Amino acid sequence: MLERLRRFVGNALSCRALWGAVVAVWILPQLGGCASVPAWMVNDKPSWRTQYALAHVAPAVVRINVVMRDFQNGIPENFRAIGSGVIIDKQGRVLTNFHVAGRARRIEIILPDQERVRATLIGSDHWTDLALVQMDMAQIHARHLHFKWATLGNSSRVQLGQPVMAIGTPYGLSRTVTSGIISDTDRFFNATTIDGYETGWFNNWLQTDAAINPGNSGGPLINLRGHVIGINTRGDPSANNLGFAIPINVARRVIPSLLKYRKVARSYVGLELEPMLGLSRFYHLPPQTGVLIRSVDYDSPASLGGVHALDVLLSVNGHPTNCRFPEQISAVRRYISDQPIGSKVTLRVERMSDGSKIQRKTLYVFTQRLESVVAPRHQIKPWGIVVRNLTNAYLRQQQMKMIRGVLVTSVQSGSIADAAGMEDGDIIRQVGNRRIVDSVQLKVLADRMAKTKKPYAVVVKRGRSERTLVFSPGSGS
Repeated sequence: MLERLRRFVGNALSCRALWGAVVAVWILPQLGGCASVPAWMVNDKPSWRTQYALAHVAPAVVRINVVMRDFQNGIPENFRAIGSGVIIDKQGRVLTNFHVAGRARRIEIILPDQERVRATLIGSDHWTDLALVQMDMAQIHARHLHFKWATLGNSSRVQLGQPVMAIGTPYGLSRTVTSGIISDTDRFFNATTIDGYETGWFNNWLQTDAAINPGNSGGPLINLRGHVIGINTRGDPSANNLGFAIPINVARRVIPSLLKYRKVARSYVGLELEPMLGLSRFYHLPPQTGVLIRSVDYDSPASLGGVHALDVLLSVNGHPTNCRFPEQISAVRRYISDQPIGSKVTLRVERMSDGSKIQRKTLYVFTQRLESVVAPRHQIKPWGIVVRNLTNAYLRQQQMKMIRGVLVTSVQSGSIADAAGMEDGDIIRQVGNRRIVDSVQLKVLADRMAKTKKPYAVVVKRGRSERTLVFSPGSGS
């Protein structure tokens, strides 16, 4: 029986091949070439691989509507924005970008069938520009809504030239698909920020010529197997179809921390690194050995541990830190950041002294929690200002000693603070006889002072000096 079936299939395939040959050799020439081929003979449908991939991922891609708050001239303003996301599990969790949903005051998910669902932020990580959002499952069950979820692939298997598709909501145009190839598997960006927040420090990017426009952010980059291999994040507005996606393996590492802690805790030692390309001979080192320490952050663990700029970092806890090319920097940064916070880390460095003498040193540093230069902003209504808490990262950037206080980011024209002479960039150190620790304390004191009719003093640090401003109740508009 099996033999008969095998012969039947073989004969059918042979007949099909023979018919194709007849068409190519006899019929087409009779019709005058391809230009005269009947329309019914032309297959204009997407390939079955494209159809397969879209069928498995497109039903899991959502539009994300958010409401965010910004401050203009000390006054809060809400604005709407859109982005994309992809549902990743049956619990209704949506993976997207930090710059899409990480600072949203309100989140709404629009499913592929146009149904709208409320959502809340589970957690976010601006260092990788990823965020995890939870759809309101009670609302979904009550309204008998249905959704599908996508399969996460393995971005380490992505190859140069591999066909990919980007799905999302560019410029609000939902359910948009663009196609292209992977044009680089390991793109490096140095000192990258999005909306002021540091991002991409611990990962490289997938580069694609599939069009990624505003609104595509947070949507999936998929392969023809129907697997998500990246999260679309950014495009180059000055180029034609030059887009970048976060490798999905980066998201795989981040998601468990977002689910458990709502954020990702990382270690910091205060090193700025540079690849060794062209420097190995100068330091008398073999190729692919070490990474150059370009600078050491002011008052950082590395500075306190005796690390110098222009040292060559050979290893961290015995783990080689070989970086000849920029693409290798992110892996070293990530290895350092993965060390337990507050732990003792052993750095093996090579130092050139007296112009030619080489010394190898073993140095010990104690890691601190990694902080951003940027902190959330808060409005102090009675004074007409917007402030944010000081972070150690901001103070190091300004090369200032570790002090307590609150940074002024915006002053409303005609407010009591404006009348007193307060400016953007001032650090509020003291109100009356109370030293300021954070914005919560400042808000309480400002509310209390607003009820008094007597002038009071506010001490601010401006540049390298401190000055006293006199706040007079009733002086503001």
